[in-house]
Amino acid sequence: MKKLLLGVLVGVLVIAAAGAVFFFRGGFPALAVGSSTVITVESLQEQILSIGELATVEYDYTNVITMKDSLKIKNWKVPGTQKSFIVSFDGTMKLGIDASGVAVEATKNSQAFSITVPKAKILSHAIHEETLKVLDQKSGLFNTVQIEDYATLAVSQKQAMEEKVAKGDLLARAENEAAQMLKALVDGFLPEGYTVEVTIAAAP
Repeated sequence: MKKLLLGVLVGVLVIAAAGAVFFFRGGFPALAVGSSTVITVESLQEQILSIGELATVEYDYTNVITMKDSLKIKNWKVPGTQKSFIVSFDGTMKLGIDASGVAVEATKNSQAFSITVPKAKILSHAIHEETLKVLDQKSGLFNTVQIEDYATLAVSQKQAMEEKVAKGDLLARAENEAAQMLKALVDGFLPEGYTVEVTIAAAP
């Protein structure tokens, strides 16, 4: 039995945008020059690649899980040996895009750019072991609860939580915010006469 107690979506768009703006100001001085500056696909692609991973959504959760286990002889559960426990723990996922997957093309005499943002993915996922709380536990005969049981169960839940996120709308939110961020950044620094359109890559 697994119950999700708390799912908090924290958009880190502002923080990421501030860092990216700083980067573009310091790392792409050509964009601050007058309209005579020539911006190429290669120069724009290079600066976008330098961003690395762009995390736009942070997902914090608290999970409560129950484990029951008995000693077995073949498929027969030995009576009186069942151990069980209920634990809770916190985890954090960061979702966003990998800038290496961003595609840049030029149209209309090379003054209109088309940027395609890749599908978002889980960039990192950490279970905070220090938040592990034992809510209940019972040991069976010759089958006591060990500290390793808690850690093993917590780690096994990582994949389950990632599958849950993959089926929801968080990844779509992350890629939409990444697309908006890139458009705002490039729009703000392209010289006069240049335009940019940002779209999200179609699902494979």
